[in-house]
Amino acid sequence: ISGIANDKGRIAARSGLGAIMGSKNLKTIVLKGNKRVEIFNREKFYDLIKEYNKAAKIKPLNSIKKSFLGEMFGMVKSMRRLKIGMVNAPNLMRTIYGNYGTSIGNTISAETGDSPIKNWSGIGMYDFPYEKSVNLSSININKYKVKEYGCFSCPVQCGAILKIPELKIEEMHIPEYETCCAFGSLLLNNDLFSIFQINDICNRAAIDTISVGATVAFAIECFERGLISLEDTGGLELTWGNSKAILLLVNKIILREGIGDLLADGVKIAADKIGKESEPYAIHSLGSEIPMHNPRYFESLAFSYAFDPTPGRHTTASIDYAEIGPYDKFEKKLNLPKKRKQNENNRVETQIINTGFHQILNCAGMCMFSTSFGPYPFIDLLNSLTGWNDNIDEYITTGLRIQTLRQAFTLREGIILSRNEVPDRVIGIPPAKRGPLKGKTIEYIDFYKKYCIKMGWNPENGYPLKETLEKLDLEFVIKDLY
Repeated sequence: ISGIANDKGRIAARSGLGAIMGSKNLKTIVLKGNKRVEIFNREKFYDLIKEYNKAAKIKPLNSIKKSFLGEMFGMVKSMRRLKIGMVNAPNLMRTIYGNYGTSIGNTISAETGDSPIKNWSGIGMYDFPYEKSVNLSSININKYKVKEYGCFSCPVQCGAILKIPELKIEEMHIPEYETCCAFGSLLLNNDLFSIFQINDICNRAAIDTISVGATVAFAIECFERGLISLEDTGGLELTWGNSKAILLLVNKIILREGIGDLLADGVKIAADKIGKESEPYAIHSLGSEIPMHNPRYFESLAFSYAFDPTPGRHTTASIDYAEIGPYDKFEKKLNLPKKRKQNENNRVETQIINTGFHQILNCAGMCMFSTSFGPYPFIDLLNSLTGWNDNIDEYITTGLRIQTLRQAFTLREGIILSRNEVPDRVIGIPPAKRGPLKGKTIEYIDFYKKYCIKMGWNPENGYPLKETLEKLDLEFVIKDLY
């Protein structure tokens, strides 16, 4: 569950990429270029960028606007009862992310049911209500913000550098939504200072906060159910919301000290060691701990968590995430089916197009958040940069080629995704008896089979058909699969 750290606080965290580097005794990679990027049509390229950046410029919020936003996100109970949702307003979204970053969702997600509660067994409005979650609000976090931070050339700059005098932390990256929820709502922990400390030490160790938080939740539930003892934990009282014990356990995991050694490879391996009776509390998909977004809230995430070639990821192509933007308002050349929520065939077609487009976004180094920030001349930028002059359909085909190659790689390594299932708790088995997700259980397996057929893959085992590989110019893959 170790990652690769960049600039002290941005981590390529999922799937153990840091462990791969470690296995090769590779400590670091340093790149320093001395050539300029060759741009095919420099004038058009920079005109497009200037036009977008002008519209996307973030204005600082004055104290009145900050107070209003703080109150707005503090009124999540009323918003839920009145069934008021977030409106697709790109200027507002850019401003919110530019001033607060991903932590803007910490409080509202606990209340609405998006973020998992108590190792996926609880209900936010009862087990981690607003009176507790408000301690982790972006308003409170921003009190410690000393300067902006963001990716190179990004006009939004959703990150931040914090200074925490109370903890004698002179400089650290802001804890992101996933970190705040993994060590907040998932553990019933509303101690913001403990989350600051955990964020800092996990960044220094280059370790995945999603996986560590899920592993701590697993350990707490095992302790609560008598599957591990006080002697096993080295005297740590692993109880919900015990911030001191949580912080000490994270340190033990990082150092592989005591019980930390048992937990340091994540929940799947830890459950294998503890025994079969602990498996229901190990929330993962093929060994990858499930992120901090609930499929009962974003239904298509169940499909992504189970069946993406890198399972257990929330940053893969899903219909619900693509609708937040939505994609066809971000890139107006994209033609998505209408009535895609009501019609099953349209949903499958939408998933296919989203998959192809998502892979192109990834390969271009684009940020997923940018798709919520209004129209962007994505295809025109790519063509003016490269001189390719491809249309949107050709780019989608390229994205589907990438997805099929990812699928083939996973299959070649002996991982049969079609046999995978996400844990019952994650999809609402049994369904909640109260709360915002009351009665919801997600079905996702039949949708995957329809998706496979449309992708040109065998719906029974997920193998790309030979004719599909040939059509996508992936003939070289055939010998590895057949």
